[in-house]
Amino acid sequence: MTALSDLLNEANTGRLSARSLARSAQAAGFSLNHDTAARYLRGDHGRPDEATLLALSKVLRIPLSRLRAAASLPAGETEPYRPPAESSRLSRRQRRAIDEIIRAMLDAPDAAASDELAARRGRRTGTSSGRAAAGLPAKKAARPVKAARRGKLESPHD
Repeated sequence: MTALSDLLNEANTGRLSARSLARSAQAAGFSLNHDTAARYLRGDHGRPDEATLLALSKVLRIPLSRLRAAASLPAGETEPYRPPAESSRLSRRQRRAIDEIIRAMLDAPDAAASDELAARRGRRTGTSSGRAAAGLPAKKAARPVKAARRGKLESPHD
Protein backbone atom coordinates (compact mmCIF):
# COMPACT_ATOMS: atom_id res chain seq x y z
CA MET A 1 0.00 0.00 0.00
CA THR A 2 1.07 3.59 -0.49
CA ALA A 3 0.81 6.51 1.90
CA LEU A 4 -1.97 7.89 -0.31
CA SER A 5 -4.01 4.69 -0.24
CA ASP A 6 -3.47 4.40 3.52
CA LEU A 7 -4.88 7.91 3.94
CA LEU A 8 -7.83 7.16 1.64
CA ASN A 9 -8.70 3.96 3.50
CA GLU A 10 -8.36 5.73 6.85
CA ALA A 11 -10.73 8.48 5.69
CA ASN A 12 -13.20 5.98 4.20
CA THR A 13 -14.90 5.45 7.56
CA GLY A 14 -18.15 4.32 5.93
CA ARG A 15 -16.19 1.66 4.06
CA LEU A 16 -17.64 2.78 0.76
CA SER A 17 -16.89 0.51 -2.17
CA ALA A 18 -15.00 1.83 -5.18
CA ARG A 19 -18.28 1.96 -7.11
CA SER A 20 -19.91 3.99 -4.33
CA LEU A 21 -16.96 6.40 -4.26
CA ALA A 22 -17.17 6.81 -8.03
CA ARG A 23 -20.95 7.40 -7.92
CA SER A 24 -20.54 9.98 -5.15
CA ALA A 25 -17.81 11.74 -7.11
CA GLN A 26 -19.94 11.75 -10.26
CA ALA A 27 -22.90 13.13 -8.30
CA ALA A 28 -20.60 15.95 -7.12
CA GLY A 29 -19.66 16.76 -10.74
CA PHE A 30 -16.39 14.82 -11.03
CA SER A 31 -15.58 12.05 -13.50
CA LEU A 32 -14.03 9.37 -11.32
CA ASN A 33 -14.20 5.83 -12.69
CA HIS A 34 -14.84 2.98 -10.23
CA ASP A 35 -11.77 1.11 -11.48
CA THR A 36 -9.61 4.17 -10.77
CA ALA A 37 -11.09 4.48 -7.29
CA ALA A 38 -10.39 0.78 -6.64
CA ARG A 39 -6.75 1.12 -7.72
CA TYR A 40 -6.25 4.05 -5.34
CA LEU A 41 -7.84 2.20 -2.45
CA ARG A 42 -5.64 -0.87 -3.13
CA GLY A 43 -2.48 1.18 -3.53
CA ASP A 44 -2.08 -0.07 -7.10
CA HIS A 45 -1.84 3.34 -8.76
CA GLY A 46 0.62 5.67 -10.40
CA ARG A 47 1.09 9.37 -9.90
CA PRO A 48 -2.39 10.85 -9.34
CA ASP A 49 -3.68 13.60 -11.57
CA GLU A 50 -5.30 16.71 -10.15
CA ALA A 51 -8.84 15.73 -11.20
CA THR A 52 -8.60 12.43 -9.29
CA LEU A 53 -7.24 14.14 -6.19
CA LEU A 54 -10.02 16.75 -6.30
CA ALA A 55 -12.68 14.05 -6.60
CA LEU A 56 -11.25 12.00 -3.73
CA SER A 57 -10.87 15.13 -1.62
CA LYS A 58 -14.51 16.04 -2.10
CA VAL A 59 -15.98 12.58 -1.57
CA LEU A 60 -13.84 11.54 1.40
CA ARG A 61 -13.63 15.06 2.89
CA ILE A 62 -9.83 15.08 3.00
CA PRO A 63 -8.05 18.42 2.55
CA LEU A 64 -6.40 18.57 -0.86
CA SER A 65 -3.08 19.60 0.70
CA ARG A 66 -3.09 16.39 2.78
CA LEU A 67 -3.80 14.25 -0.28
CA ARG A 68 -0.99 15.90 -2.22
CA ALA A 69 1.44 15.40 0.67
CA ALA A 70 0.49 11.71 0.91
CA ALA A 71 1.05 11.39 -2.85
CA SER A 72 4.49 13.04 -2.50
CA LEU A 73 3.33 16.03 -4.51
CA PRO A 74 3.86 19.67 -3.54
CA ALA A 75 1.00 20.66 -1.24
CA GLY A 76 1.29 24.31 -2.33
CA GLU A 77 -1.76 26.17 -3.47
CA THR A 78 -5.03 24.28 -3.48
CA GLU A 79 -6.82 26.69 -5.80
CA PRO A 80 -6.28 26.55 -9.57
CA TYR A 81 -3.71 28.96 -10.98
CA ARG A 82 -5.29 32.08 -12.41
CA PRO A 83 -3.12 34.16 -14.70
CA PRO A 84 -3.05 37.94 -14.31
CA ALA A 85 -5.70 40.02 -16.08
CA GLU A 86 -3.18 41.11 -18.72
CA SER A 87 -3.07 37.55 -20.01
CA SER A 88 -6.30 38.23 -21.88
CA ARG A 89 -4.09 39.95 -24.48
CA LEU A 90 -2.24 36.73 -25.31
CA SER A 91 -2.89 35.00 -28.61
CA ARG A 92 -4.10 31.42 -28.71
CA ARG A 93 -0.61 30.30 -29.66
CA GLN A 94 0.92 32.15 -26.72
CA ARG A 95 -1.64 30.64 -24.34
CA ARG A 96 -0.84 27.14 -25.58
CA ALA A 97 2.86 27.87 -25.04
CA ILE A 98 2.23 29.01 -21.45
CA ASP A 99 0.11 25.90 -20.80
CA GLU A 100 2.93 23.72 -22.13
CA ILE A 101 5.49 25.50 -19.93
CA ILE A 102 3.32 24.81 -16.89
CA ARG A 103 2.99 21.13 -17.85
CA ALA A 104 6.76 20.87 -18.42
CA MET A 105 7.46 22.41 -15.02
CA LEU A 106 5.15 19.93 -13.33
CA ASP A 107 6.56 16.92 -15.20
CA ALA A 108 10.24 17.92 -14.96
CA PRO A 109 12.46 15.92 -12.64
CA ASP A 110 14.18 17.81 -9.89
CA ALA A 111 16.66 20.06 -11.73
CA ALA A 112 19.18 19.97 -8.90
CA ALA A 113 19.24 16.17 -8.98
CA SER A 114 19.85 16.07 -12.75
CA ASP A 115 22.64 18.70 -12.44
CA GLU A 116 24.24 16.66 -9.67
CA LEU A 117 24.06 13.48 -11.75
CA ALA A 118 25.63 15.26 -14.73
CA ALA A 119 28.40 16.63 -12.50
CA ARG A 120 29.16 13.13 -11.20
CA ARG A 121 29.47 11.93 -14.75
CA GLY A 122 31.84 14.81 -15.49
CA ARG A 123 29.52 16.49 -17.99
CA ARG A 124 28.12 19.96 -18.18
CA THR A 125 24.44 20.31 -19.00
CA GLY A 126 22.68 22.51 -21.52
CA THR A 127 25.65 23.58 -23.66
CA SER A 128 27.16 22.43 -26.92
CA SER A 129 30.54 22.18 -25.17
CA GLY A 130 28.90 19.70 -22.81
CA ARG A 131 27.95 17.61 -25.86
CA ALA A 132 31.54 17.78 -27.13
CA ALA A 133 32.90 16.76 -23.72
CA ALA A 134 30.58 13.77 -23.81
CA GLY A 135 31.86 12.82 -27.28
CA LEU A 136 28.57 13.76 -28.99
CA PRO A 137 28.35 15.79 -32.20
CA ALA A 138 27.16 19.37 -31.90
CA LYS A 139 23.46 19.92 -32.53
CA LYS A 140 22.51 21.05 -36.02
CA ALA A 141 20.81 24.42 -36.42
CA ALA A 142 17.05 24.06 -36.58
CA ARG A 143 15.44 24.79 -39.94
CA PRO A 144 12.31 26.90 -40.28
CA VAL A 145 9.09 24.89 -40.51
CA LYS A 146 5.83 25.69 -42.22
CA ALA A 147 2.97 26.82 -40.03
CA ALA A 148 0.07 24.39 -40.12
CA ARG A 149 -2.60 26.91 -41.05
CA ARG A 150 -1.20 29.74 -43.12
CA GLY A 151 1.81 28.22 -44.85
CA LYS A 152 4.11 30.92 -43.45
CA LEU A 153 7.61 30.01 -42.41
CA GLU A 154 8.17 30.10 -38.68
CA SER A 155 11.37 29.99 -36.76
CA PRO A 156 11.38 27.06 -34.33
CA HIS A 157 12.42 29.58 -31.67
CA ASP A 158 9.22 31.72 -31.90
